[in-house]
Order: sequence, then structure tokens, then C-alpha cells
Amino acid sequence: MIFDDLLLWAGQFEFGSYIPAIFAGIAIAVGTYTLTRLVIRTKPPVDSTEWRDPPPVLFKVFKPFVRLFATDVRSLMRDEYYKSLHQKLSAAGQNYAILPHEFVTLKLVCMIVGGVVSAAVYKIDQDLGPEAFVFLASTVPVGFFYPDIWLADKVGARRRAVAKEFPFLLDLLVLSMRAGLNYSTSLGQAIASLPTGPVREEFAKLLRETRAGKSRREALLDLAERMSIDSVNNFVAAVNQADETGGEIVDVLTAQAEQKRAERFNNAEEVANKAPVKMLIPMMAFLFPIIFMLLAFVIIVKLAEIDMLPMSMLRLLAS
Repeated sequence: MIFDDLLLWAGQFEFGSYIPAIFAGIAIAVGTYTLTRLVIRTKPPVDSTEWRDPPPVLFKVFKPFVRLFATDVRSLMRDEYYKSLHQKLSAAGQNYAILPHEFVTLKLVCMIVGGVVSAAVYKIDQDLGPEAFVFLASTVPVGFFYPDIWLADKVGARRRAVAKEFPFLLDLLVLSMRAGLNYSTSLGQAIASLPTGPVREEFAKLLRETRAGKSRREALLDLAERMSIDSVNNFVAAVNQADETGGEIVDVLTAQAEQKRAERFNNAEEVANKAPVKMLIPMMAFLFPIIFMLLAFVIIVKLAEIDMLPMSMLRLLAS
């Protein structure tokens, strides 16, 4: 009875006319709260970002929103996931450009932006069919996983560059040491002769760390952890083993250089052997259908000359 009276009392008011005002008030409150957090959190100290590398374009676009929620995201991340993501960013050469919790925040921001854009497009044109709705809805997971795809591409490109440049570094290092220079001087000469790339950047950082007082073993281990590439890991293990056993570093580096050079030629041969197989796909898709059409045309013409085509096909060709 009391519930019926409440419904009757509520029905006397036109709540429908107040719905836009309610949503507008909620939007203003959320916007004010977000703007306040944005002003407080995105005003870093003057020199707090001087250590950073230039960030990627996607991070520059959403930088205010990423900074707004990055601290909260960091509190929700597990330490194991944080370390693994930091290792991936290091392998991509982005560990000084974007932090792991900022990367996760960027994924969430891209997902939200994708959802908002999809909802806006569907709201503007409501005549879109279910296929268009499914396509627009797919932008939400795509926005979430796009930073992961970008990071994987960065890691792959960096590893290909290292595989191409690392044997040259070893050759230059061996030549300098056989000429009478010590390890540090030879490394500096080799780095100066390399073109700009990941190998030069990482080994220049290694040289700076050793000159700053860090032991060669620790600097090499940090290098292997940053790059996370098998060839570099083997190089670090061989040099550290030579230091521990008192072996000649020149002999170790010579063996490493020969091995990396052989691996590079083997990889080149493997890629060359895969090329004919990959060429079959465009040939089957574009060349073979044209050849079959030409052969079919010749066969049809010959059959028409000897009156062996059905009348229905003749009428079709005549039309």
C-alpha cells in the first residue's frame, strides 16, 4: 500500500524533463573533478622530465590523460607484471620514453577513446546495420591492444637492427684490440665508427657506465637485461667468463665475431630460400587466373569453330 502511494506521488512529477539536466550536472561534476586532478598531477617540477627520451607520437597525443591516471594504475599493477613490461619497453628502446604504468594507462585511454568514437559515430547515423555496429564495437579491443602491437613492432625492428649491426661492432672491436688498444678504448673507437642505431646507443651507454665507475661485469649484465637479445646475451656471457677465468678477451671476441657473421649469412640464406615460396601467393592470386582465362577463351573459340559448343553458350557469347 505504501509502495503504491510512493509510485502515485512520483508519477505526479515529470522526471523525463529533468533527465537532460541530471546528465548535464553529472558531466559537469566529472569534468570539474578531472580538470582538478589534471592541473594538480600534470604540473611536474621543472627538471623532472629531463632524463626522458622523446616519447612516441601516440603518447604525446594522450599525455595529459595518461599523467592524470598513471599513479592510480601503478597502485593496481603487480610487481611481476611491472617488471616484465619494463623489460619489454627496454627491449624496444622505450624505457626512458614511457614508463610501464604509463603504458598500461595509455592502453586504457586508447580503449576509452575508441569506445567514445564508436558510440558517437553510431549515434550520428543510427541507420547503420548490425554489421556496422559490430565493426564499430571492435574498435574498443583494438584500441586496448594497439599499444601492445606497436610495442611488438618496435621490439622486432630493434632486434633486426641489432642482428644487422652487431657483427660489425664485434669486427671493429677485434681489429682495435689486435692493433694494441685496450678494451675500453677499442669499444669507444668501435662505437664512434658505427652508424646511429640501437647497437651504438646501448654500447655507448655501457661505455659511460664503466667510465663512471660501474664494474664491467655489472654494466654488461645491465646491457643484456636492457636489450634482451640472444646474441647480446651470448656476448655478455662470453666476456664475463673470460674475465673470471683470466682468458684473452681478444680470442673470445674473435670467436664471437665469426659466430655472428656465420649466423648472419645463414639467416640471409634462409630468407632467400623462403622468397620463392612467398612469391607463389601473389602468382596464384593474380597471374594464374589471367592465364586460365586466356586458355579458356582460346578453347571456347576453337570449340565454336567446330560447332561443339552448346546453343545456350553460343547465344550467351553472341549477346
